[in-house]
Amino acid sequence: MERKNKPLSWRVITAFLSGQAVSLLGSSLVQFAIIWYVTLQTNSATAMMIITVTSLIPQLIVAPFAGVWADRYDRRWLIMLSDGGIALVTAWLMVMALCNMLQMWMIYLVSAIRSLGGGIQSPANQALIPQITPETKLVRINGVYSTISNMLMLLSPIFGGVLLSLTPIWSVFLVDVVTAIIGISIMFFIPIPHQISGKIVNALGRTPQLKEGDSWGFPEPRHDTASSEGTLSHKEIISSREVIESGLSKFREGFSYINKIEPLRNLMLTYAGFMLMLSPVITLIPLFICRHFGTDVWYITATQTALFAGMAIGGLLVSFKGYFKSCLRTVRSSGLLVAGTMLIVSVLALFQSIFFSVFAVLALILGMIVPFYSTAVTTLFQKEVESEYHGRVFSLLYMIGSAAIPLGSILFGPVADVIAIEHILFISAIIQIALMLMSLKTVPNTFETLTAPAHIKKDSQNNGDMATESAAQKLQSDSEIKDALNDRNLENNSKTTDEPIPKNKVPNARE
Repeated sequence: MERKNKPLSWRVITAFLSGQAVSLLGSSLVQFAIIWYVTLQTNSATAMMIITVTSLIPQLIVAPFAGVWADRYDRRWLIMLSDGGIALVTAWLMVMALCNMLQMWMIYLVSAIRSLGGGIQSPANQALIPQITPETKLVRINGVYSTISNMLMLLSPIFGGVLLSLTPIWSVFLVDVVTAIIGISIMFFIPIPHQISGKIVNALGRTPQLKEGDSWGFPEPRHDTASSEGTLSHKEIISSREVIESGLSKFREGFSYINKIEPLRNLMLTYAGFMLMLSPVITLIPLFICRHFGTDVWYITATQTALFAGMAIGGLLVSFKGYFKSCLRTVRSSGLLVAGTMLIVSVLALFQSIFFSVFAVLALILGMIVPFYSTAVTTLFQKEVESEYHGRVFSLLYMIGSAAIPLGSILFGPVADVIAIEHILFISAIIQIALMLMSLKTVPNTFETLTAPAHIKKDSQNNGDMATESAAQKLQSDSEIKDALNDRNLENNSKTTDEPIPKNKVPNARE
């Protein structure tokens, strides 16, 4: 009897997530250590504003190019080179600290460079996950990735604070350099399928030999929709200048792709509005705590711990669940729960009836809900967007997420000096509820089903789900209608653009 083992893709996924977790731990430690160091050394709001800007704005600047690079170049090398660049500038900062030559402008400069590297690495990471993960397991793996990130958000302030209080700051920089080397080494040796050809190789271009009964189990590349440009090697990444010149043009192509598919465009706009209305929770909660409970640091520490612990628990729940029957419905339900939690906090504060214990519990609940929302959004875009546009689309998502905090600070900060924060939270929650309800019309439930027949049929074959199977058969019987819709939209769009619409997409699912 032929021996059949578990697909080796799980080993690759585990190694990838482990390497990224180690690397992210070092990066998170340095980020929190830098913020604490600047605070202790300057005690200046201006210095804190500068470090915030240098930590966030470069990510937004590089995001359009990063998405193009993630689609055009080998994602493995993008991750390795960006991680290596971050480690190099951090090592320079470590040497300056060892020589007692560390100055604030150096920290600002390195913070900006680290932000650029993170802006390149994040879209490549997000685009690589569906490249190595079977589509039916995307929710589980995204949940695990979310759990890892949230756990590090919970632990990094604690570890960073302990290291900074017991050891010189250069030791924290050293930890980041070591963790980056570990993460890069893992990425170098694991076999990954090429995003266009599907050839499974390590960074040296070698394909490991399979034993009898073994299989990789990676998802098949989409040859029919692959870009004719393909992807380039790491040597071409270093020497090519064309990508700089065409970066904005390629980014506009990704934006145009989203814009011409109405449900995707509306989903992106809903996500942007929702994240902007969520920013007061991040930017104003410390001030809210001081005004309602006092200036004791314990209140802020306990709140952050509850929030991040909730996010870690929520990420674990998502990974254990492993799938969503409907990512779109999960986005709406979790979004409404987030808004409802904010609404409860604001109403209790308006009536002066909020106690810190209640507030901490609500922070824990809010943290538990957020991973369901973020994982459902990420998985929905991973499934519904063509693979060669993943990088550009995820760079848009990354820009939205990164821009929410600084834009929220600019928008809500001055307002918070004029009106009570609970009023801002109340209005933001109402707008979030309105966005979720409007999405019932702007992003119909049929959109998710119509644009993803492949994974529905795969689920029915793997799990024997009769209801899903009949849904897939119905979609197959409607293929002529879909082809007609595609032909009509191709004809209409040819008047405004030369770029063809992918044939397996329905530009407007409501037609």
